[in-house]
Amino acid sequence: MKSPTLLPRLFRGHSTHWRYLAYGLIIGLLGNLSALINLFLHPEIPYLDASNSIVGGILALLAAILCIMLETHIRRDTLSASSARLGPYPWILVALWTVLIGASLAWSIYYKRQETMAVAKNEARTIFDKDLLYYRWAADQNGVFVPVTKDIRPNPYLKNFPDSSGVTDSGHPLTLVNPEYMIRQVYEIQTSDNDVRGHITSLNPRRPGNAADPWEKKALQAFEEKGEIEVSAIQDMDGQQYFRLMRPMITEQGCLKCHADQGYAVGDIRGGICVSVPMTLLNSLFRKDVFTMALAHGALWILGLLGTFLGAYRITGSIREKEQAETRLRAIINNMLDGLITVEENRTIESLNASAAAMFGYSPEEAVGRPIEFLLRFPTGPIDDKNLGASLRQAISSRRPLHGLRKNGDSFPVALSLSEMRLGSKHLFIVMVRDITEEEQHRHEALRAGQLAAIGELAAGVAHEINNPVNGIINFSQVLLDEAEDEGNKTFQDILKRIISEGERVAGIISNLLSFTRQRDEIVGDVNLKAVIDDCVALLLYQLDKDKIKLQVEIPDDLPLLKGNPQQLHQVFLNLLTNARYALNQRFVGPDPDKRIEIQSWTITVDGRRFIRTTLTDHGIGIPQDVINRIFDSLFTTKPPGEGSGLGLSISKGLVRDHAGQLTLESVPGDHTVATVDLPAASSDQG
Repeated sequence: MKSPTLLPRLFRGHSTHWRYLAYGLIIGLLGNLSALINLFLHPEIPYLDASNSIVGGILALLAAILCIMLETHIRRDTLSASSARLGPYPWILVALWTVLIGASLAWSIYYKRQETMAVAKNEARTIFDKDLLYYRWAADQNGVFVPVTKDIRPNPYLKNFPDSSGVTDSGHPLTLVNPEYMIRQVYEIQTSDNDVRGHITSLNPRRPGNAADPWEKKALQAFEEKGEIEVSAIQDMDGQQYFRLMRPMITEQGCLKCHADQGYAVGDIRGGICVSVPMTLLNSLFRKDVFTMALAHGALWILGLLGTFLGAYRITGSIREKEQAETRLRAIINNMLDGLITVEENRTIESLNASAAAMFGYSPEEAVGRPIEFLLRFPTGPIDDKNLGASLRQAISSRRPLHGLRKNGDSFPVALSLSEMRLGSKHLFIVMVRDITEEEQHRHEALRAGQLAAIGELAAGVAHEINNPVNGIINFSQVLLDEAEDEGNKTFQDILKRIISEGERVAGIISNLLSFTRQRDEIVGDVNLKAVIDDCVALLLYQLDKDKIKLQVEIPDDLPLLKGNPQQLHQVFLNLLTNARYALNQRFVGPDPDKRIEIQSWTITVDGRRFIRTTLTDHGIGIPQDVINRIFDSLFTTKPPGEGSGLGLSISKGLVRDHAGQLTLESVPGDHTVATVDLPAASSDQG
């Protein structure tokens, strides 16, 4: 039984009556949310305002939809724990929806702000045009005579002008008011902070009170230097925000009456008219519109979230069983011990399980889409695309070995089985792959053991048969030597000593051969590696001289001792020297400066333990990479029949491994081959 999620569980724990009451409270709260917010933020807006009703209705509708969907899920119990786990795609959709709604809201706010600015600018332009019309009318009339009062005094800047004052018929004094004075008087009548402000100014004012403020000064400079015809901006004035607009005043003929002495001519810019419109009301309307738009977008965003998540829950629930079935099948396939490869009709790999990926060293992504020959090598040649099934069966049924190819280039034997299936419109071939490397190794080891046993029996028999005659030769030669010494025959003494020496050498070889045929359970003792290599060199020195092979040995005298069996190590280095001699003779028929073998030894430290590293380098034919990967395999040889058994390197590697060491080969075909033997040095407490 799937456990429900938290929200339905909380609701299900109460009666239907209380649940419906909760729904009603949620719908009522959201329906009155806009009106309640405006009640606190904008008390001047009526509670039943049309905008409050529209926004509240939208929110109430969305809340009702949410409650209906929630009730449906509670009754049907569709919101289970498994279906509630969503993948990343719904969250991506939510992010995109959020970005889209945010972008729409930002654009709407920007557009509304631009609209507010346009209203303010239009109002400022209207006021400017009105002021300019008043100015021109007064200028055309050469000023206006008005009674002298305590607020309107004679203009001191017009005292030098004739007819700047007068008297009415009743004897009241009059004074001439020029256009600038008239507009300034009109604006001074407006005393409220929220009234429109106007100011006629200039960079060269006749009256100091008409001097420009910093913003006006920049605007006037823009008129004169940049040819601007209008400048506007939002600025704070006396703690209030104003929209300021300024246009240049062009000198007309009527202006010269007062300003000709300042050097102005008709058409010159002699100042500007600045109009400042208060933004208090416009900003209030703007904030209200922004709030309304935010609520509308928020409601739309919530609706989108509901649709996204509820849709995702439904889709997730519908595909959950399919995913679980696929997961079970995939788990079974991936836990198979054998590799499984599905191949399409065009020979391309469609899929492979975890065992196959581990077997070949490729990830599924690296192998999928490649031809089947990317992983398998068929002895019958390339697989036929037109009849893939028959070609695969022919290759599998042939008695010739099949091989797989790992990522690192290694080849390994495999056993294959084939079946077919149809998946929709696809015709797939299922290839089961089993790595039979261990089986082949066991088979070769069994064969090797039999061969070694036969060789051992033969060698033991031959050694015993030869040992007795050799001992007879040594004994009779010793008798003759004693007689020659008694007679004082120096010539016979020298010849007999050589016969005895060579006989003893043959006896030593027979003894080594008998040791080889016995089990390797000799007592391990201290070994001087330099002495072992010197013995090997002495044994092959005649053959090396005969083949004109130069030998360079660099082994320090102070090398530490080894713990091991000298006969076994003698066999290892003797085999490596023999292989080096063969490789040099294959490359150089006669003498050559590069026809040489180099032997070097030194100590190294690996993981805190001392090892003696010995390298044997020959400049012979080298070993190709595909051969060097198999060079240590039992019964593998590159020599012609009769010249190699395929056991030398395999046995040598085993002997070095028995000494807790390592034998490796590195080669460049046509240049050189380096055999490296790492053997652990004897510890000081083992001496």
